[in-house]
Amino acid sequence: MLGLPGPVLGISTASGVAVGLVRPDHRPIRLVHDQAQAHVEFLAPLINQVLQQAGLRAADLAGIGVGKGPAPYTGLRIGLVTAKALGLATGCPVWGVSDLDVLAYQALADLNVRDGATILATLDAKRREVYWALFKVDAGKPVCVAGPAVSVPDQAPRADLVVGEGAQLYPAALALTPGGPVTVDPVTLAALAAQRAAAGQDTDTQPLYLRRPHVQMAKGPKSVLTSSANKAR
Repeated sequence: MLGLPGPVLGISTASGVAVGLVRPDHRPIRLVHDQAQAHVEFLAPLINQVLQQAGLRAADLAGIGVGKGPAPYTGLRIGLVTAKALGLATGCPVWGVSDLDVLAYQALADLNVRDGATILATLDAKRREVYWALFKVDAGKPVCVAGPAVSVPDQAPRADLVVGEGAQLYPAALALTPGGPVTVDPVTLAALAAQRAAAGQDTDTQPLYLRRPHVQMAKGPKSVLTSSANKAR
């Protein structure tokens, strides 16, 4: 791919583990492990395998693109922390991209999409819900017009095209467009992250959790006297 600053690594942990590499004038490399609960075990080995296949060291990277969600907390945190640690160790920049944005760009590449068409990108949010973002194609690029958000599938907005894992999981509410992408491509993620960084666009790595954590802070200190009195009864 032309226009890249050098080798760029792409990491997505939105669903399973996906690692890709793009380089100027070279074929991209991508490795995917679809076991959603195995981010810790497989992410670092996949990164090493991709670099070995490319004949590169981590120090050769010109940048790292990482999916910042939305995604469940544990997998997303592992992806972001790994990318930031690798960036710190190598001195290369780390660029964050919404995984839903990546799916929308994949839809443009995979489907015949006209200007003005709408694309609903979806991901599995667990708890029988989906993460979604609605895009409108303008001048050949998807522009986010609603979301990202989380909801039950039948409350997601309607669109001309529907892509992503969320649609595949809930076909009764979200009809996946035939031929459309289902999972986030780490190669597209890496290229999009590098493109946005070169254009001076926002590439922050603030995670998109979209949900409050399960654990909530206590409202106030618990009375020891009350607890003791209850035990005495």
